[in-house]
Amino acid sequence: ADCNAAHTTASSQRAQRSAHGSTDHTHMLRQIVRRCSHLILPPVGCFEGVRVISHGHGKGLVTATAVNEGAVLFRWTGALITQNSGDRCLQIGQSCFMTPAADEDEPPWVFLNHSFAPNVRISHPRTNSKDAAPPVLTATALAALPVDSVLTINYTLHEYIMYGDGFVCAESGRPVRGFHFLSEAEQEEALPYAMHHIQMLHGQYLFGQHSRC
Repeated sequence: ADCNAAHTTASSQRAQRSAHGSTDHTHMLRQIVRRCSHLILPPVGCFEGVRVISHGHGKGLVTATAVNEGAVLFRWTGALITQNSGDRCLQIGQSCFMTPAADEDEPPWVFLNHSFAPNVRISHPRTNSKDAAPPVLTATALAALPVDSVLTINYTLHEYIMYGDGFVCAESGRPVRGFHFLSEAEQEEALPYAMHHIQMLHGQYLFGQHSRC
């Protein structure tokens, strides 16, 4: 009887260890998936992870599923132009802007809303030539985002002087006119996060100011 009891106890312990090991293995796999999600790159021009919605201030772009911090939301390219044409283009060089290609109407990326505390970062290779091949731009989540999160970028990190008078931020009520029009304190705070062409343009402006002194 004692032998049978000992055998039953040993079997129970092995089953518990096996179940615990299985749980640990599942947890480890989930951790790996979360940590590596930023390495999974969607095809260029694939916007399956986001969708366009209408809201009180026009249209916006939201997550179609929950995403992890660092996840690549989408990648895109388009046509290059040398003049800012308005709210359907994004500055990507000192005198270079990306706009939808001729065969596109309004791709989802044009509905990225503005925020001074954005949840998306846009990155791309340096370019400043109208003859250069259009680069691929990448939208990356700056935080873990639940489904239906409104996706925002800080346009002042990309646009030095925005088209016309810019616009008013619906979130904060502050005018958004480009990096050039931020206060000195705001420029100093934002400069490390600004795109390379913004840093270069700001440096040129400061050099010009000092040259006239």
